[in-house]
Amino acid sequence: MTTSDKISTLLTAAKKNATAGTLTAPQIEAEIIELVGVFEARAQHHFKRGPFFKKLRALLVAHDKPDLAETVHHYATAVNVLKHGTGASYRDLKSAENLPFTLKIPAGNIRLIDVTQDNFHLGLIATLEQAHTFLKTQQ
Repeated sequence: MTTSDKISTLLTAAKKNATAGTLTAPQIEAEIIELVGVFEARAQHHFKRGPFFKKLRALLVAHDKPDLAETVHHYATAVNVLKHGTGASYRDLKSAENLPFTLKIPAGNIRLIDVTQDNFHLGLIATLEQAHTFLKTQQ
C-alpha cells in the first residue's frame, strides 16, 4: 500500500466516523488530533524538513490556491488550540477573518473550539482531502 493509499484510507475512515454522529466531543477531539498528526506524518515526505503545515500553506499559495492555504492553516492552528489551549495559536485564530468554525472566548471550563458545531469534523476532513489531492499532483 502506498503512502497516498494510506492517507486516503485514513481520511475515508475518519469521514465514516464523522458522519455516523456517534462520537462524543472528547472522542471527536481525540480523533481530530490523531488524524492531523498521522496525516502530517504520512505526507511529510513532500517537504525536506521543517514545519509541515507552514510548508504546505506556502506551497498552496505558490500554486495559486490561497483559499485552501488559509483553510488548511486555520484547521491546523485549531488543532493546536485543541491540544494546548490559549497561546500563540489561539491569538492567531482570534485575529483571523472568515474562520470555518467558531472560536470561543476563554471562560471557565469552556471548550475554545466546539468540534461538535459548524461541521468542524467534516470540514477538517474535507480540507485534508483537498490538501492530499493537491499533494498527489506534486509528486
